[in-house]
Amino acid sequence: MHQDQPFEVRFAHHTTAHDVRQSHSLSLCDFRILPGMDSPDDIKAALQRLGVPHEEIANAIGKDRTVATKIFGTANRRIQAAEIAPLKALIAKYETARGETGDLASTSLQSYVEVEVLPTFAGMGGGGTGDDDRTTALLSRALVEDQLRAKPSDLLVINVRGDSMEPVFLHDDQVVIDRRDRNPRQPGPFALWFDDGYVLKNVEYIRKSGTLRIFSSNPIYSPDEADPEDVTIMGRPVWFARRM
Repeated sequence: MHQDQPFEVRFAHHTTAHDVRQSHSLSLCDFRILPGMDSPDDIKAALQRLGVPHEEIANAIGKDRTVATKIFGTANRRIQAAEIAPLKALIAKYETARGETGDLASTSLQSYVEVEVLPTFAGMGGGGTGDDDRTTALLSRALVEDQLRAKPSDLLVINVRGDSMEPVFLHDDQVVIDRRDRNPRQPGPFALWFDDGYVLKNVEYIRKSGTLRIFSSNPIYSPDEADPEDVTIMGRPVWFARRM
């Protein structure tokens, strides 16, 4: 398999005909694998070589300046997967300004769109609180517009944690949800605000009682039943990335 052709798997959840597509690339910007640097160490070295100010690094990843300082200081804070795309774009900007024509500088940023990242995780077990800083991720324009038939504002990137949705979704998957699709009458997995936290669960509308059945794919977890007024359905997963 060629490196610039990422392996893709189409998943149909057992409770719905709606497909969730997978890319074996942890960084969502790389549904189409980009040439050049992808490792945090390479990116850190490039930022140092170019003398990029810490303030600009912090702005690019949506953090405060102290986080950027920790990346290069004794704290040795690791660059996160969701931060790779905006830092590569920042490197490309500085390389272009210096007249360099490396892989990053030659990559057209017009091929990508910015999509909001949920400022927390969605639990597949306990829920996320939404207390983290807001960031964005770069997704392939072809993926967003051609395959998902969406605008960037229609989508939301979510990092998921836990094991309650195994084997469909695994701990540390990065999931793209479509905010336009929030109707549980077609049952399946949804991102929710439920029970004071963000979660990723299966949802089924129970017509007889008018309630929602909220349940895990992992059979060791017990199902819940809730009034629709007590649940905020954020959207349905349409794509996810997973570390190989």
